[in-house]
Amino acid sequence: MHALARGIRTLLAVSASLAASVTPTAAQTMDGIVVVGADKRPVATSKVALLDRRQNVLDTTTTDVFGGFSLTAEKPGKYSLMVRRTGYYPILTDNFELLEDETRRDTVFLTGKMAEMSVKDVIEADVRRLFSSAVLGSFQRYLGPDDIEEMRPRSFTLGDLVRNGRMAGLQWYNPPSGCLRFSGSSGCAQVYLDGLPVYMRIDAISANDVEAIVAYRDMELGIAATTRGGLDNTRYGAVLVYTRRFTVR
Repeated sequence: MHALARGIRTLLAVSASLAASVTPTAAQTMDGIVVVGADKRPVATSKVALLDRRQNVLDTTTTDVFGGFSLTAEKPGKYSLMVRRTGYYPILTDNFELLEDETRRDTVFLTGKMAEMSVKDVIEADVRRLFSSAVLGSFQRYLGPDDIEEMRPRSFTLGDLVRNGRMAGLQWYNPPSGCLRFSGSSGCAQVYLDGLPVYMRIDAISANDVEAIVAYRDMELGIAATTRGGLDNTRYGAVLVYTRRFTVR
């Protein structure tokens, strides 16, 4: 009995010693809600990520039915938030500061064209502007932000995204530089970067910078459209690439 009592006292002493040696860790928390549009509709079931100043993801969560979320930072500092909604461009907020042991409460307002229009709506408008009002946006060969986000860990360049996305006959011809080329075509497709024609190596466009890709054969665009879009006899088809364009809070 005395031995058992001594054992209990020893255990209690060890437990008290361990408790005294543990220092509570301060936490910095960002609590908020995400709303969109002039009527401030709550944005439910969307991903929210806490980023450091180098855009590294530190914590992620999903908004509830009221658009609410809570994220935690290990130390004080300047951070930003990225909101990802299915079918839309990701939205990046301005930087904000979390002080030591602070719980910050804020509302993230998603405003502007990129917040109100889906990615496909934006691309359709761009296709009409680039080629012809008669050309409607078709998405037979399309990779959106959600597709690309899944492929990003195993893709380094635009060419990798096209190859991994299997875009119905569009190929990365003669990598690592080369061009994007439709099967059966005798030449390369014209690449448009955010609506502007570019002439650069495919491996020079980082996958981390790409948010959406849509591609058209020249026969799908039509002669009038390709002439308006700046395609010449050396280019066969068009590949429209959209990079990360954010609307700030």
